[in-house]
Amino acid sequence: MQFLSNPYGCEGWSGEMARRIRAFDWSSTDLGPIDSWSTSLACNVQMMLASPIPMVMLWGPAGHMIYNDSYSVLAGGRHPYLLGTPVEQGWPEVAEFNRYVLDTCLAGGTLSFNNKELVLLRNGKPEDVWMDLYYSPLAGDNQQPAGVLAIVVETTAHVNSERLRQELTHNLEQRVAAEVQARSAAEAQLRQSQKLEAIGGLTGGVAHDFNNLLQVIAGNLHLLARHEPENAQVQRRVTAAIAAVERGAKLSSQLLAFARRQPLSPAVYNPQRIYAGLVELLQRALGETIHIDVQLPQDSWCINVDRNQLENALLNLAINARDAMQGEGVIRITGENILLNPDDCAGKSLLPGEYVRLAVTDIGRGMSAAILARVFEPFFTTKREGHGTGLGLSMVFGFVRQSGGHVEVWSEEGRGTVVQMYFPRSLGEESHDTEVDPVLHTGGQETILVVEDNADVRVTVVDLLEQSGYTVLTAEDGDRAMQTLLGGVQPDLIFTDVVMPGRIKSTDLADWARAQVPPVAVLFTSGHTRDILSSNHLLSPDIHLLSKPYSPEALTQRVRSVLTARQGCP
Repeated sequence: MQFLSNPYGCEGWSGEMARRIRAFDWSSTDLGPIDSWSTSLACNVQMMLASPIPMVMLWGPAGHMIYNDSYSVLAGGRHPYLLGTPVEQGWPEVAEFNRYVLDTCLAGGTLSFNNKELVLLRNGKPEDVWMDLYYSPLAGDNQQPAGVLAIVVETTAHVNSERLRQELTHNLEQRVAAEVQARSAAEAQLRQSQKLEAIGGLTGGVAHDFNNLLQVIAGNLHLLARHEPENAQVQRRVTAAIAAVERGAKLSSQLLAFARRQPLSPAVYNPQRIYAGLVELLQRALGETIHIDVQLPQDSWCINVDRNQLENALLNLAINARDAMQGEGVIRITGENILLNPDDCAGKSLLPGEYVRLAVTDIGRGMSAAILARVFEPFFTTKREGHGTGLGLSMVFGFVRQSGGHVEVWSEEGRGTVVQMYFPRSLGEESHDTEVDPVLHTGGQETILVVEDNADVRVTVVDLLEQSGYTVLTAEDGDRAMQTLLGGVQPDLIFTDVVMPGRIKSTDLADWARAQVPPVAVLFTSGHTRDILSSNHLLSPDIHLLSKPYSPEALTQRVRSVLTARQGCP
């Protein structure tokens, strides 16, 4: 009867490996045809096939491999190639170890290994595995060792589990202490964040009222200058006063930036394009004794930001770096594409994901821990009086946070400072700057409805627009404006404050305007927009906003450009 032709009810004798062993051409090996196998070889193969434990026989000096069904699973992608193959050829990555096993057992010895660590390529790539291995000699018909029986039990899962358990329990006191320290740091960060939020709410409200006051002052100063064009003394004083208003407007803008209430017009940009347009301004602002070292990746990801505000932020950081190095040295501006996992986001106001990190580094005098804790507070500065407002880093903080990012500062006394800004990666189509045709004339004969709750501002706006030839109607809030519109008045443009008392909001007036045929143009104005016009103050392209305070030229040019865009003519 042919070898293994009758399983006699034994599952292993009728399994996959029994069929493969019968079908294999053993005549090409030292073992010879299967029908001529020695009694000892045949009996040992039958014993091995019947076992549910992973076993492999290494027969003869070359160690030709014969194994059971359980071992075929353990062999992974090497099965069925291993069948009949010399063991050193079948597992070349552990050939030296297997030669040692063969030499030892064919000399009558036995071997055992507990949790033996090996690196195997079972499925085409290296993997660390652990196994319990038991090797015994097998006798031939002449009673001398003719082969090796190997019992192979993989313990990788057990070893990994045990290592994980040891890792989890190792240095428990240190881990608890680290957790307590991390919690304390997080609580301190939360308190600082809440403190900055509270300051931001206060400064944002103050800046809004301040801008209305500046608008009244600026409007009346410009009107006064127009009434006294020949009076040199009046012109000189008005010019000085307007310069002071402009400084106040800049201060107010910085406060709004910190409070995250400045209106942003974001677009998708590659950081390399932004730096290319900024390099000349940076070098002029920093001076010849400062060298700027720029390291930006060629394949930099795009970000969705307000380009002007990002350029202002980089300029502010570069000027701070120059001052920290007393006007001489190297300022490094770097960018990199990074992937933040949950651990990286701990303590940051960010979600895991893809970001672009822009950093400005100096090797100046650095800051102490006490100063570092206050760097984002508005009006906090270490510069001497008259050389800094203390709003530069506050503005950077507000802009980055408003753009959905995060900013952090590392500094050490005597070693310098690194300011890092994180911006979420944008997958949108990159924006291309377009040239805006200049407004050739700023007057007109159209009808404009001015909606403004501040009477002083309203009066100056009316005077400025009427002097430019427009017919001006007024309303002191949204409710009265809507009554006027529903009463049949058809203005060419609605010029409305964003934040006003009453049930009808400025956005309701804009909805009415869009619904008309043809649509009525709308130009918003505000000291700050809060979140009425946009999400997180990010303005969409179809919203026109003139921020207070504004000059007569800015007002008339913006009114003309909005009207021209509505009419669709040059």
